Amino acid sequence: MTALDKLKEKVESWKKRIADLEAENEALRNANIELTSELQHCKEKDRQELEALRNESASFQTQLKERDELIVALRADLETKDAEIEAIIAKVEALLD
Repeated sequence: MTALDKLKEKVESWKKRIADLEAENEALRNANIELTSELQHCKEKDRQELEALRNESASFQTQLKERDELIVALRADLETKDAEIEAIIAKVEALLD
């Protein structure tokens, strides 16, 4: 085998190695594209879930405020009714005396 043959053999070996590396690079590039797409999908899904949770929290806050207002109104009504009952009791006691 001559030096030229050895050199040709090395060149062919390098070409094969380059082709193998290019194939690996392409596979990695495709995997990267796929993972990036999956990551974007997950981010969007998480964003939507977070938005839904924020909306749910806002709804709970609104319900809580409404119930607090209802409780205040019911307490005021109870105080009014209690005063009316006290007045009726006073009238009944006055009539009994």
